[in-house]
Parts: sequence; structure tokens; C-alpha cells
Amino acid sequence: MPLSDHAPAQPATNWPLAHIPAQRRVAPWILLLVLVIEQLLIAYFQLLAFPNPSTWFPPMVWLSSATGGIVDGTLVGGVTLQLILFPILLFWLGRLRPKDVGLDLTRLLPAIPLTVLIWIACQVLHIAILLLMAKPIEVNPAWGSENWRFALSDWLGQLFGNCPFEEVLFRGFLLPQCLLLAMHWLPESKRWKQMVIALLLSQGFFAFGHVIFNMKNPEGQWLLIAQFVFGLLFAAVYLRTGNLFLAIGIHALINNPAPLLSDPLPGPGVTGAIVLVGCLLWLCISPWWSRLQAKLPQTRNDSGVP
Repeated sequence: MPLSDHAPAQPATNWPLAHIPAQRRVAPWILLLVLVIEQLLIAYFQLLAFPNPSTWFPPMVWLSSATGGIVDGTLVGGVTLQLILFPILLFWLGRLRPKDVGLDLTRLLPAIPLTVLIWIACQVLHIAILLLMAKPIEVNPAWGSENWRFALSDWLGQLFGNCPFEEVLFRGFLLPQCLLLAMHWLPESKRWKQMVIALLLSQGFFAFGHVIFNMKNPEGQWLLIAQFVFGLLFAAVYLRTGNLFLAIGIHALINNPAPLLSDPLPGPGVTGAIVLVGCLLWLCISPWWSRLQAKLPQTRNDSGVP
């Protein structure tokens, strides 16, 4: 039965997601508070702290100066958002555990080598694309002797600042919470309908969170469509694998900070495009392959053991 708004929050007993731990449904006011504070903090950083950090966020200037530019605004802003939103709102007020929102450290070790292998495969394909386009194979100038600190800061900002913040909030927390709301609002609906509602709501909020950022881009708010699609992709990776750390790694690779090789493509570039296409193919093929394997007859050896 759905939980009433006044009942103590308990993990869902009919949780439909096989790879993701069941969450307790947080109170609606906590959910609203998380989204409002997140938007206020994003507005603060985008409109005030990033344009004029010495006035509005001096620690950003101090850390960047002390590390020679290795620690940048993306890293400082992302970590600050994590420290404010996760321990206070998700874990204390929401009474969730880190594992509930995907921060299961047992999943970290498998995600790291897989993310590195994907990145290596992207570089190999990148070389092949440059050869096909008759382009020179050169190290990206961002990694030059004078710029490597800033190139490294791009990667650190994505891997430890921006991507963990967005994945935990929008995939680890908001997606399951929206599914619980859909199960509560529409208890008689089919699971796939409840899942569609959860995806539209959670990833719609993910895209909406980029409105202020998009104001600084020539494409403007047209980027919201792409950001919504990317949100669905990251959600699909998390739903399929149950590994939020892998979603963080794929998110960082698609953002493609400071590419290793000279990149003939605009935007996320070759690495981002390869990871995007690869993820889409994998998401399409892997369920089909699983169903095919399930239909194959099981062979036995002489001992009778499958």
C-alpha cells in the first residue's frame, strides 16, 4: 500500500528496480526544499561566484592560487553543493543512507577500470577518425607545458565536482523519489507508466537546472533538449547497471573535458560522441542479448552439472 504523508517513511516493499536499492519516500516538503535550494545555489554560483569569485566566493580564489589553477571553480562549486545538499538534506532531513542514493563503495572499484577502458577505446577510435579525415594526430594544446594544470583542472572538476553532484542528486536521489511519488499517486497504473513519469519528472528537473548556464551559450535554451536526452541516458545507465559511479564516469567522458588529442568536432567532441553512441548501442543491444541467452537451451556435461 502507498505510504500516507503522515506515516513514518519506510523503504518501499514493492520496489520494482532490480539493480537499485529501495528508498524510503521522503516528505514532499523535503523534496521541494532540495530542489529549491539546489536552484538557488546554482544561481548563486553561475551569476555571482563564478563571474566575480574574489567578492562572492573567496575560497575559490585561494584554492586556485594555492594549486596553480589545478583546483577550479567547477570543482569548488560542485564539492560545495555536495557538502550542503547531501549530508544536510538527503542524509539528515531525508533520513537516507549514502547507499540509498547510489554511493555504494563496493561499486567503485569495478567502475574505475571500466571507465578507463572506455576512455582508452575512445582514444583509439579518435586516432582512427583523424586518419580517415586525413587530419594530423597531435596532442591537444590544452595539455601543453604551460596549460596542463588547467587541462587537469577540467577533469578534476568533472570527475569530483560537477558529475558526482548531478548524478547523486538527479539519478541517485530524484529518480527513485519520483518513482515513489508516481507509485503513490497512481498505485493502479502499470509499472512502465510509473517509470515513464519518474523519468520525465526527474530528468526534466535535471535539464531545467541548466537554464542559467545555457544563458551564456550561443545555442541558448535549445540546449535543454540535449540536456534532457543526456539525463535520460545517464538514468538508463544507472537503471541498467545499478552502478552510479559508472554513470559518473560516463557523464564525465561525454562532457569530454580537456581532450587528449586534437579534436575536429565541436561541442563534446570525438570522445563525447563515441561514448554517447556506444552507450546507446549498448543499452539497445544488452537487453536483447540477455533475452536471447535466456532462450538458448542449457547444455550439460557428462557429470550432469550445467
